Amino acid sequence: MIRKFAAAAFVAVIVGTPTAHAFGGTWVCEKKGDMDKDEAWEISSNIAMFRIVNEYRARWDAVYVRRQCEAFVAGEPHQISCLNDRRDWQAIKAMVPIEYFGMSNPELAPHYQELQMSDDGFKDAIGFCRSVGAIN
Repeated sequence: MIRKFAAAAFVAVIVGTPTAHAFGGTWVCEKKGDMDKDEAWEISSNIAMFRIVNEYRARWDAVYVRRQCEAFVAGEPHQISCLNDRRDWQAIKAMVPIEYFGMSNPELAPHYQELQMSDDGFKDAIGFCRSVGAIN
């Protein structure tokens, strides 16, 4: 009887902790492909700039995702769900070097290639979220 009570108490404590509510969210969007394209185009002057803006969007996403999962671990308010229509496009625009605005496709090409070659941090952010049980 005491063992059953102790086991039930243990389960109640584990289920009541924030990390025990693992897999409560996902970053996957139901509508594939949207990725807030309209907002990205609004701050882009050409296709190369659109691609660069989306590279910075991925970097913003990584920071945001990590912060939300850190809040999850701390038991603080967090929102783990599709980022479409929730991104801070002014912050994303501010990440793009000012000199890129107004450049032509050929002028932007090397900058885009450099961004593609560098780590945007998103994979690490998702890995952290998985490691703390915020997502599966």
